[in-house]
Amino acid sequence: MKKSLIQICILSMSVILVLGCRSNKRTQNTVEYKPSLISFLDSTTAAKAIIDDDSDGLYDQISKIEIEIQMKKEKPFSNRDDALMAYKKFMAREVSPWQPKERDILLDVFQIVKKLCDTLSPRLFPGGIQLIKVKTNHYGEDVYYTGNHNIFIPENIFPIKNEEALTSVMTHEVFHILSRYNPELKHALYQLIGFQKAKKPVRLNEVLNKKLLTNPDGVSYQYVIGLDSILAIPLITSKLSSYQSSKPAFFDYLNFDLYRIQDIGAYYEAVSDEAGNTTIPLKSTPEFFRKIKDNTRYVIHPDEIMADNFMLALQAYSSNDYSKFTKEGRELIDNILKEIEKF
Repeated sequence: MKKSLIQICILSMSVILVLGCRSNKRTQNTVEYKPSLISFLDSTTAAKAIIDDDSDGLYDQISKIEIEIQMKKEKPFSNRDDALMAYKKFMAREVSPWQPKERDILLDVFQIVKKLCDTLSPRLFPGGIQLIKVKTNHYGEDVYYTGNHNIFIPENIFPIKNEEALTSVMTHEVFHILSRYNPELKHALYQLIGFQKAKKPVRLNEVLNKKLLTNPDGVSYQYVIGLDSILAIPLITSKLSSYQSSKPAFFDYLNFDLYRIQDIGAYYEAVSDEAGNTTIPLKSTPEFFRKIKDNTRYVIHPDEIMADNFMLALQAYSSNDYSKFTKEGRELIDNILKEIEKF
């Protein structure tokens, strides 16, 4: 999940402009497809896809409090099942139709992104990417995210004011799709920043389950990082126990922390205090920042860390300009490029 042009958590990004070409084939109100590039879903198809395309299990995991925050519902639902049913109907109404000029500029942007990918490997750019234009009631303005092969584009960005920035954001989002469908590459890249798949299932206690917020670009919390003598997972949770109309923005509720996990026998369980707060605040875990390096501060999930690094690596490789990186950051970029070249 990426909020463009505004810092979220402590997001940093850089941009590049590369010349691209344009497809002249345009058809309105249909599913459009250009082989090996992108398609645009019309409102009817998108309304179905936004509900049905859930290979990551977002709807299985999303908490009642998150549904209430996204729907801006002050009166809580009586139970999660009712909340989920209402949420799916709400999300089906969050899609918008495409305009020809919007499709034109996005085709240009994705030509640029594909050229960046092709500089390293023609296999890198994922096939079958579908674009869905969405309203901004659920996450807010300037928030991009993915699900399955879909990239969700917030309608408020049109008309496009900064094509360079959009190219960077789309490169970031493309990584989420690449990662989702290529687990071996994902695992190899995650290991470069200290994350590995947990050897046992990771579970949350009841308090954490209730306050969990789920990043659609990084639904899984099954990836752990070693911090000195402990294992930990990153989680985002709600700062408040209910939606408040005085705080209408989704990101008003977002809180990021690392949580220690303990071995219960058949599984690991995240450790928190009675209120669901972490027992290892970020200021006490400098090892985390040493492992993920300093190329980005968008650190809420390993897939977000790596998506930013993927974008930066492609830009640096294409321009042959690595001057912005520290020694440690450059080492990470070099290792990312090596893994990608194997792909």
